[in-house]
Amino acid sequence: MAKIVKKEKSPSVTVKLPKRMFQYSLVVLVVVGLIYFIGKTFIAASANGQLISRISVIKVLEKQGGKTTLDTIILKALINQEAKKRKINISESEMNAEIAKIESNVTSQGTTLDALLLQQGMTKKDLTDEVKVQLLVTKMAGSNISITDKEIDDYLTSQKEQSAGSTQPTPELTRDQAKEAIKQQKLQEKIQTFVADLKAKAKIKYFIKY
Repeated sequence: MAKIVKKEKSPSVTVKLPKRMFQYSLVVLVVVGLIYFIGKTFIAASANGQLISRISVIKVLEKQGGKTTLDTIILKALINQEAKKRKINISESEMNAEIAKIESNVTSQGTTLDALLLQQGMTKKDLTDEVKVQLLVTKMAGSNISITDKEIDDYLTSQKEQSAGSTQPTPELTRDQAKEAIKQQKLQEKIQTFVADLKAKAKIKYFIKY
């Protein structure tokens, strides 16, 4: 009988090495990514090698103005909720017109809107959000304000008296300027009343006390 000769299979090692190297590289990338993420998320800075956590920064900021900041965020949430309930929206044209008005006012003071935002640590989106909230609350508080001639006369008289008693007299206002000033005063009063009523009706729970 003829002998059957079995061929020995050569060991296959060429596939395992690249696979392990790929797995190792993947682990390294994940670890590096986690270190970068943790560093950006939890570390604010370092001083001579001593790490300063973002939590320590947040604690200081919360002590300095935590309650005021939290109340502002709550108020914005209440305004947006009420606007949604009333189905009140701000159009793009309204937004652009208000921002253009702000930019014109800033430019008249010898600076630019971008420079002012940078100085205050704000972005264009931050400004847009602030303007939107202001326009929403103005619409809901009611911008229909009536001003009588007597109110304008009284306002101009009071301005003249203040100017006369001042060491630096201010330019005399026109009736239109006086009317606009009175309108803004009344509008702010209506907004304050609206906001106070909104907060009084809201169910607000504080989980952190400052």
